[in-house]
Amino acid sequence: MNEKELAKTLLPLVGGAQNIEKSWHCATRLRVVPRNFDLVQQEKIKEVAGVIGLVIQGEQVQIVIGNQVDGVTKEFQNLIEGIDAPSKESAPAKKQNVISRILSAIVGCITPLIPVLVAGGMGKCVILLTKMLHLLSDKSVTYQILLMIFDSAFYFLPVFVALAAAKQFKTNSYLAAMVGCALLNPTFIKLVASGKPLDILGLPVASVSYGSTIIPAIMAIWIMSYIERFLEKYLWKPIKPFMAPLLTIIVIVPLTLTVIGPAMTAVSVALSKVVFFLSGKLGPLSLALLALVYPWIVTTGMHSALAIAGLDAINKKGVDPLTRALTLMHNITQASATLAVAFKTKNSQLRGTAISAGLTALFAGITEPCLYGVTLRLRKPMYACMAGGFAGGLFAGFRGLNAYVFMTPGLITLPMWIDPKTPGNLNNLWTAIFAMLIAATVTFVITLALGFDDIKEKNNQET
Repeated sequence: MNEKELAKTLLPLVGGAQNIEKSWHCATRLRVVPRNFDLVQQEKIKEVAGVIGLVIQGEQVQIVIGNQVDGVTKEFQNLIEGIDAPSKESAPAKKQNVISRILSAIVGCITPLIPVLVAGGMGKCVILLTKMLHLLSDKSVTYQILLMIFDSAFYFLPVFVALAAAKQFKTNSYLAAMVGCALLNPTFIKLVASGKPLDILGLPVASVSYGSTIIPAIMAIWIMSYIERFLEKYLWKPIKPFMAPLLTIIVIVPLTLTVIGPAMTAVSVALSKVVFFLSGKLGPLSLALLALVYPWIVTTGMHSALAIAGLDAINKKGVDPLTRALTLMHNITQASATLAVAFKTKNSQLRGTAISAGLTALFAGITEPCLYGVTLRLRKPMYACMAGGFAGGLFAGFRGLNAYVFMTPGLITLPMWIDPKTPGNLNNLWTAIFAMLIAATVTFVITLALGFDDIKEKNNQET
């Protein structure tokens, strides 16, 4: 069925338009937060043609669709547009513990930024290639302007994060963007660079650079949402239209500069230190052991939260020694296992699905079609992915594989493994390539050796 038909089919299965609290999408999943979880017909959703899989993560219903998810989401949102939202029904949404709620909120703030991160990361890879191939000199104005364009995706990350967080926490997006912009204002940057002690109304302001940061903006907008709701409830109605925005900014920006920003920057630094600790102290086994269980982490959706530490490490240190390599092992093993299934299956429809999904994972690093359409569905190929990830991760760990650009690893993003400071040195790139080959080979062979319960052809031809 086409995108519009798929959206029409899914809407009643998640309880209808009036049951939708919010909806958005990531690379392959339509993500829905229902008001009443009991109205979601999970088994029927799984049976819909065009749906690859279903993941329940906290309060979210994640419907894995694949490459057409963008169009389906637009049609889905068009169907619910203009429907007045009723009050929440007595049956509550699925309960979450504190940690799940925090991780869900963080992932919800980062997921909408994937197109920005992809555009920025791919652009930087292309610019690096032009330098390596001597098509552009890094001294040329063209090179510098192009680099500036794509680097903006990362430098202005607090603004993008603030906008996404405003949607997540249901607060004014334009005021949120203003908070993000204040953190990056040239005047503030000059004051920080001066090295002089800073204060506002006698309160010390930490000399912190917020370019490329994530967590400070998320926390600031979360707190801002409470400030805005407080003012909306208690401020005198005649002055509310102009005083509420003013008071919101007067409170939240100084609070961010004096308390929230420094505290959350410390959290970001701690996350990066954990990444470097795992890589530096635990040695090559850290990558191998994590790669062993990573396929199951992805099935929960929590891999996005781990990626935040990798993004922060690249922004702060210029290198990620763990999370991107971990994702590389996952992507290549999922592709290899899926292509092995395509090679061995007698089911023509499964073969077509596996080839398409495998090539998507191999080149673009998008693995949900593999995971939910093939490997998790057949189960045994997941064990092959675990073994292949461990083998490739062990080699990459011993060789000290590092990522220099935050991207989704795949064949088209191989330049992410080249150090921009020494583009002529390709040792790290070759480490990535050999790790991929090891992981892919082990996975492919074990998938064929273990076999799987093939899906009979007749099950796919029923009318």
